[in-house]
Amino acid sequence: MDFERICEGDFGRKVCVIGAGTMGGGIALHLANLGFEVTLLDLTPQSVREGFDRAKSASPPHLYLPQNESRVRLGSIEADLEWLAEVGWVCEAVVEKLDIKRDLFERIEPLIAPDAYVTTNTSGLEISLLAEGRSEAFRSKFMGTHFFNPPRYLKLLELIPTKETDPRAITAMTRFLEERVARRVVPAKDTPGFIANRFGMWCMYKAVHVAERLGLSVEAVDAITGPFLGRPRSGSFRLNDIVGLDIMQDIAGNLIARCPDDPFLDVLQAPESLSYLISKGWIGGKVGQGFYRREGKEFLSFDLGTKAYRQRQESELSSLGDLGKLPLTERLREAIELRDEVGEFLRLYLIPALEYAQYLKAEISHDHLSFDRVMQWGFAWELGPFGMLDCLKPGATGVNEGPFFQEGRQLDFAGKYVSIPEEPEYKSLQSFSVLEDAGLYRLRDLGEGVTAISLATKMGTIGPDLVNALGELMTSGKVERYVLTSEAKCFSAGFDLNFFREKIEQEDWEGIDRALTELQQLSLLLGQTPGCAAVFRYCFGAGLELALGCPVAAVDAECQVGFPEARVGLLPGGGGTARRAMRPRRFTGHRRIA
Repeated sequence: MDFERICEGDFGRKVCVIGAGTMGGGIALHLANLGFEVTLLDLTPQSVREGFDRAKSASPPHLYLPQNESRVRLGSIEADLEWLAEVGWVCEAVVEKLDIKRDLFERIEPLIAPDAYVTTNTSGLEISLLAEGRSEAFRSKFMGTHFFNPPRYLKLLELIPTKETDPRAITAMTRFLEERVARRVVPAKDTPGFIANRFGMWCMYKAVHVAERLGLSVEAVDAITGPFLGRPRSGSFRLNDIVGLDIMQDIAGNLIARCPDDPFLDVLQAPESLSYLISKGWIGGKVGQGFYRREGKEFLSFDLGTKAYRQRQESELSSLGDLGKLPLTERLREAIELRDEVGEFLRLYLIPALEYAQYLKAEISHDHLSFDRVMQWGFAWELGPFGMLDCLKPGATGVNEGPFFQEGRQLDFAGKYVSIPEEPEYKSLQSFSVLEDAGLYRLRDLGEGVTAISLATKMGTIGPDLVNALGELMTSGKVERYVLTSEAKCFSAGFDLNFFREKIEQEDWEGIDRALTELQQLSLLLGQTPGCAAVFRYCFGAGLELALGCPVAAVDAECQVGFPEARVGLLPGGGGTARRAMRPRRFTGHRRIA
């Protein structure tokens, strides 16, 4: 049995997803994005076509490019199971019922290639139960691959082996998922709900209970549990609508049934507002209303007290604005002690959540880092629960351990500090040593004679001082090969338009000409040295002009690029229009490099 075959050659490029529901359709289309030859199967030709069409029309879209759908072959379970012999990986994503999944595995086992893997995308059923009755060879390569929805945008995958999964299979599948499927893989234990649903769903329910208890509005709670806590703007109630209140109820019911000894699970009893909305069929975004309802371009909010929709109201919690400017670590420390509604909510919501994480950790995760990464990569939290605990003052919670992370090490479950292992496929810019901090940019050693030139301005904003400094750098001989990138959360928001406003007000036309000439010269200099631009998130205006000046641009698939200057009456001034005309492939051609 060749465990590594899936990672080599064409064998691993052919995959099959069984189940064309929300998750199966999304997984299939994103695998097509990545260049896989995908077979998508469902019960009947009609059901697979309907599921595929729903997936294609999803918002936000699953596909990078419409033509990627041509990589997906549609078939039915009844007529086309023999196609399984061609693939290196079968990902099961059918309905969450134990008997249906077991019956499917019994049918497909004789049909799969000897070296092929079969995994399940179940979000809550124990993997070992699903493998019962299968051969030793099947069980040795069987595991859970819990994708997050939508898979194009959420990179986390919980990998759940059983006690019978061969360690060589775990290693090979981890490599395959990281290198070929572009996942951030976190190993989890084979327990109900794994890490994400066991803890994440508890947090979702807890926020609703506390809101009802304190009489807070859905807008107020979302304001507290959004960016203020280092989380997405959806906060709590908008997230509930996105997930679906019916899905929440199903997951909660499964956890209550399968975890009878968990003393914290009373939280998963349905809050009054949740039960009411479900009884009305108002189960979230997929039906147009849940805790929020869209009417045209306007959102209405569900009043937890009156159980009626009303005009959406802006939160009037002043402490959010006062503390919102602080770094997250300081913000958490201060907010938990506030004597207002924000502080009261956090003491009733966040502290119990952190204590629950401490209670659960050894049962569901292998270490503190894995637990935190699931919440960071799967729920887009800036800090996981143990990172948050490190921010709080001693005695703020009932957790007496810690710090959990310090100086590149983590506290293991035995109470010893151990090194955090490197991820071979992922390394942050900040993990490379700084050769020089020039204020407006930094030089970092990437190894093998390659230097990172990283913009150190806010949002990668470009101005005359930065242009001059980079021009001097590129003519100094310090850099033989380079990667142009940014220390910020995006590559570059473009040129600082305040510079042009000031020059126009001063009628300093020569100053404008000089700045644009220097920007164009810098773009030319970048093209004369071996290097590339590593572009991510946003790349606008002058930032795009510099990226296009580099010999190669490696662009993240989700990056937004363009020249928005026209919106304020300006044309690209750093050679962008010329490069657009002379090198159209920079805008229309693409090739996957990782």
